[in-house]
Amino acid sequence: MNLDDLRERIDSLDSEIVRLLNERINVVLEIGDEKKKSGAEIYVPSREREVFDKIKSLNAGPLPDESAHAIYREIMSAALALETEMKIAYLGPEATFTHQAARNKFGVSVDYIPTGTISEVFDRVQNKSADYGVVPVENSTEGAVTHTFDQFATTPLKICAEIYLPISLTLLSTHPKEEVTLIFSKQEVFGQCRSWLGANMPNARLSP
Repeated sequence: MNLDDLRERIDSLDSEIVRLLNERINVVLEIGDEKKKSGAEIYVPSREREVFDKIKSLNAGPLPDESAHAIYREIMSAALALETEMKIAYLGPEATFTHQAARNKFGVSVDYIPTGTISEVFDRVQNKSADYGVVPVENSTEGAVTHTFDQFATTPLKICAEIYLPISLTLLSTHPKEEVTLIFSKQEVFGQCRSWLGANMPNARLSP
C-alpha cells in the first residue's frame, strides 16, 4: 500500500472509532438512566477499575498500556460528564499535586472546584456543592496529612477511592546552586526534600 492508501485506511478507521465511541456513550447514558431510576450512584470506582483492568488484558500492543489507560480515562470522563454535571472539589490552587491527582482520577471533562483549605473540600462535599472531593492523605516521606484525618474523624464523609501520584519537585534559580543562600517554598516541600537539601545545600536558609 502506498501513502495515500494508508491515509485512506486511517480515515476509515477514524470514522469507525468515532461511530463506536458514540455507540458506547449511548449505552453509558442508558445505564445512567437506569441508575437514576434506582437511586444508584452514577460514579462507581470499582466498576471503573474493572474497565481499566479489562482494557489492559485486551491490549495486545503496540499501544502501551499506559496510553490505553489514558485514552479510556478520557472516554469515561466524557461519558461521566454527559451522565451528570459532576463537580470535583480539590485542595487548590490549580496545578497543585492534588489537582493533578484529581484529573488523573476523573479526567478533563468534569468540572473542578479549587479550594483554599482541606476543610473547605469537605464542606463542599457535605453541602453538596461538589459531588466528590480530592485531598492529600499521606506522603511517603512526611507521613500522614493530619488535617485530612481530622476531617474524616469529625465528618460523616468516607473514602471511596485512592489515587497514587508520583511527586517531582524542581529547584529554580538564576544562579548556580552553590551561590544560593535563601530558598523559598512551602514547609511541606522542605520536609519532602530534607535529605536532598541537607546533602546538596546545607548552608542555604529555608523560608516557608
